[in-house]
Amino acid sequence: MSTTVDTNIEGAILTIDQAAAYLAIPKATLYTWRTRRAGFGPRAVKLGGCLRYRRSDLDAWVAEHLESFDDTPAVPEQRAGDGVSLSRASRPR
Repeated sequence: MSTTVDTNIEGAILTIDQAAAYLAIPKATLYTWRTRRAGFGPRAVKLGGCLRYRRSDLDAWVAEHLESFDDTPAVPEQRAGDGVSLSRASRPR
């Protein structure tokens, strides 16, 4: 029995080992995203008690998490007096 995972996956439904290989991440990361960071990782399907991933869901999740390297700042700049201060209010001593 071979312990290598075929990363040239043609099927639409992937096991967790295949999904991890497809995303080039450890299998434990997929489990962590599923249990500790609910809603963060790619959508999964439970088939007969087994966790499976649709390749289209993996591709969609990757597309949603692409970094943007344009000149637009990630956080809009605030002008003086425009908005609420995010620092804690000072208390009288």
